[in-house]
Amino acid sequence: MKNEIKKILFQELARRSFWDFCLYYDKEFFEKRPFMKDIADSFQDIEEGKIKSLSVSLPPRAGKSYITTLFCAWTLGRNPSESVMRNTCTATLYLKFSYDVRNVVKSDQFKDVFPDIRLSDDKSNLNGWNTNHAKMVSYFGAGVGGTIIGFGASKVAITDDLYRGMEDALSDTVNDRIHQWKEATHDSRFESGCARIDIGTRWTMDDVIGRSTEQKEYDKQIIVPAMNEAGESFCEDVMTTAEYQSKKKKIMPEIWSAEYMQQPVDIEGRLFSGLKKMSFSEFKQIESKIDGTIAFCDVADQGKDYTAFAIAALIDKELFIVDYLFSRDNTDITIPLIADKLNKWNVRYCRVESNSMGAMFSRYLQKETSTKILQVHNTTNKITRIIMQSSFLINNCIFVTNETQDCIQFLDNVESFSKEGKNKHDDAPDCLSGLALFAQSLFKHLFK
Repeated sequence: MKNEIKKILFQELARRSFWDFCLYYDKEFFEKRPFMKDIADSFQDIEEGKIKSLSVSLPPRAGKSYITTLFCAWTLGRNPSESVMRNTCTATLYLKFSYDVRNVVKSDQFKDVFPDIRLSDDKSNLNGWNTNHAKMVSYFGAGVGGTIIGFGASKVAITDDLYRGMEDALSDTVNDRIHQWKEATHDSRFESGCARIDIGTRWTMDDVIGRSTEQKEYDKQIIVPAMNEAGESFCEDVMTTAEYQSKKKKIMPEIWSAEYMQQPVDIEGRLFSGLKKMSFSEFKQIESKIDGTIAFCDVADQGKDYTAFAIAALIDKELFIVDYLFSRDNTDITIPLIADKLNKWNVRYCRVESNSMGAMFSRYLQKETSTKILQVHNTTNKITRIIMQSSFLINNCIFVTNETQDCIQFLDNVESFSKEGKNKHDDAPDCLSGLALFAQSLFKHLFK
């Protein structure tokens, strides 16, 4: 009798607590991996609406897909009329995950905890299936590039390893395709109130999790490296310290850094990793102290280049970068926008790099503003110029941030710049290097 009561209480705990559900479903596995509790508790916060967005990055074989599979089943057990979307890198992996979640729902342990929930007889295929309480499809998804038509995620939308490996993440073409698919297909399936979980290895600063991190889209992030600062395994049950040390010797340092330590392969080469920032609301409190403003514009010279523009305000011997433009639009759009910004901030001088477009751009811009437009011709190598001015920008400039697309894209372009020279675009850091040189020539008494 006592054992029966104990089992009933355990089942009730498993209905209420996701971590207890994990222990009820596979006690031996989860008791050996205590690091999973933080993930389980965070998943529960997603389910209860305490947080709306979460990212999880763990070493291989840690069990992140397993616990996510259990979470999908558990949240459908608690919310059988809701829907869960889970997308991954390939259709084959999606089908495997769908099969795994469906098997959990069919298991005896799940039936013990959620006795009234079962698969619907009329829709139980792997592409999308229902519970017997579903108002819409209960579980659905696809691989990257796949089509999702007519379905909507009401409870939670999950990306689970959208990259097949480092090669995908380091390819600009593949990475852009993954981002485009996520934005056009995955994100378009969110219904009102739907939460978000992104799971995956931290391959690069511009992977899906990296870009969302930069844009501050997560309420919480869980990042677990394979080995701690003492050089010990984060979990001996996943892989022993000796096994990790052996693994580290046998694989490329870049793979070890990203796949095992969750350190993006390109983070060490980032030149502008220490920029000082300030929110626009904070800057408003000292805006009245501005001593003067200057600006610099690097005009797009080719079809794929960006016109990059920034304004610096001088306050108490510090430069605050207060406004930005980062655009591929034609000059009939960018010239009026830049003129408005120059007039708004009462900019006295603005330098424009005199490339093939710069001279014409300067003449037309001068007609739109009272700011003195100065042309400058740069003879030094662009990459060398950027690297030489990076120290000045890091030490003497504070970047005022706002939620505009220009600000986000401008700063992303700056912070993604690699000193190794593998840069798809370098227009924003080039603009800042010109602004830095301009500031030092105007304010020699301040920046010696």
